[in-house]
Amino acid sequence: MIKKKSVIKASLLFMAILVLLCASESSAFFYRPAEAVRIFSEYTGFNDSTPPRTQIWKVVPERTPDSAVRLRFFPEGAAETEAVCELELSPVGSPGAISLKRIGQPGEKTSNTGLLLAPGFPAPCDVLPVGENDEGRVYQEKREAGGRVFIRSYRVTSAPFRLAEANEKGWIKAETKGISELILVTVTDEKGQVAARQLWAPGGSWWLYEETPLRRSWRID
Repeated sequence: MIKKKSVIKASLLFMAILVLLCASESSAFFYRPAEAVRIFSEYTGFNDSTPPRTQIWKVVPERTPDSAVRLRFFPEGAAETEAVCELELSPVGSPGAISLKRIGQPGEKTSNTGLLLAPGFPAPCDVLPVGENDEGRVYQEKREAGGRVFIRSYRVTSAPFRLAEANEKGWIKAETKGISELILVTVTDEKGQVAARQLWAPGGSWWLYEETPLRRSWRID
């Protein structure tokens, strides 16, 4: 009888944990802020004697007629017709198609894997597969040029990260009231170099900190 009660208790505990996890996932709409987001970016100098350049960005969300989300990136103070890029994500619950239009670059960059990187582009518009609990999954990016197809591979890992450590590193500038644990999503290339990393609050709609070889960025609102 005691063994049977223990099994029942264990089953109920497992079900409760499962419900909490499902609730967390259902409320996590990554990269879909309800209001505009402000970001402070710092760019590496060409050499040690060159001070880093900085830029404040405003990311404005819009709903499309088919319920997708369009994110428009503006340098702070620019007119609303002067977006540097537009990032579009498919509606929640549909296949994860992503497209990126960049001013000054022809065509769109697209992805259906949940990972879209824009190396060298100044706006912090990289999209990582945040909600997939990846522990070393490899993603492939295909690019066509001159009639040939080039493939690059990236490894994505997700791991818990302590708020205290993030504060020690200077990765937090936004309000974190009520948050104790964070999620660090890291993308490495075929050489093991970091291509991008983002620090998220569980269930957040936008990252708190992002880092690429070109820049470091903080959410500041």
